[in-house]
Amino acid sequence: MELSNKLALIGAVRSLGGSLLWSFTGFALFQYYRLPLTLISIFYVAQAVVSSIAFVIGGYLADFLGRVRTMIISAVVSSIVLIIAYLINRPLVVVIMVLIQSFFNNVYGVANTSIVGDYARSFSSLVRYFSRLRVGINAGWAIGPAIGGLLYEVYGFRVLMLLGSIIPLAALPLLVSLNEPNYMVETGLTFHVNKSFALFLIPTFLTFLVMGQLGFPLLTYYNAHDGLTTFQVGLLYMENGLLVVFLQDLIGRYLKKPSLISLGMVIYGVSYLTVAFIPNFAWAIADMFFITFAEMIVSPLSQSIANTLADPRTRGRYMGLYSLVTGLGRTTASSISSLLLPYALRQPLAMWGFVFAVALSSTGLYAILVKDIAVVSRRA
Repeated sequence: MELSNKLALIGAVRSLGGSLLWSFTGFALFQYYRLPLTLISIFYVAQAVVSSIAFVIGGYLADFLGRVRTMIISAVVSSIVLIIAYLINRPLVVVIMVLIQSFFNNVYGVANTSIVGDYARSFSSLVRYFSRLRVGINAGWAIGPAIGGLLYEVYGFRVLMLLGSIIPLAALPLLVSLNEPNYMVETGLTFHVNKSFALFLIPTFLTFLVMGQLGFPLLTYYNAHDGLTTFQVGLLYMENGLLVVFLQDLIGRYLKKPSLISLGMVIYGVSYLTVAFIPNFAWAIADMFFITFAEMIVSPLSQSIANTLADPRTRGRYMGLYSLVTGLGRTTASSISSLLLPYALRQPLAMWGFVFAVALSSTGLYAILVKDIAVVSRRA
């Protein structure tokens, strides 16, 4: 099996198990385990901190232990801690085990991104690999929450922890069959980040601040301002996942220039600005198409550019830093949008105009940096 297909299949299996669990974790802590909302808020803060630490440590592990070994260890430990949570099934134990699972899941993600950079030998092949990987991951997320919602309703959250542990293990034989790529490693705890990569992280943070709107901010706004039901918003997210599954590979074939990321950010900005004028569910479906279209351009290009600019001798640590910045961007998106939502319910442009401005700022910075990125791409 071709490596890109193998990684996509592994991603599909793992995301299926992960989406069963994480789609309902916060809700289950409140409804199933009766934790107060204050503690649930602290849980999500803790998860953000744990994830940030995991990105950094994951980079070092990917470099020093190896990409495949790090992925295997992370996958196995993630499953073990969920089994422990399932067996004990006490609120405090569940919270701790789920946080540990989140840690190793993010360590896995850094190693996974790094191994793609090791195997892909050109910018176009990087885009192809990451596009294929996104197809697999989104296939899992497209069906996981629907299955998980039914199982949660019938059997409760505990069975989701069990399945979240067992299902990803089905990908273990494929993981073990991966060949460790050959790469030189720069030893030492400290490493030098080149100027081009450091500058690229600035618009990257802004980009993922925009991308982070596809979650709590958009769901809450559509529900509170436009009266869309939770089921209707769920259908919008299903639309997002299915569009990626069916169109990402096709679009990835045409993403040969790093400069196209600026076009993607313009589409992102206009699509989110349009949310302020959406009158009903039908228009929301149409706008979700363009939001997803922008995502299919920006996401594989961003990962590909990051890998192109990274020093191969410290690629794991570079990808850990990149993942840290993208994670902070998504977290900041939810935080800022939470503050803007009360104003957005009265004046939608207060929120979506801000998102539009952030997208355009990112576009301008990419336009300035893209020449250096293109030069590095041609050298790769």
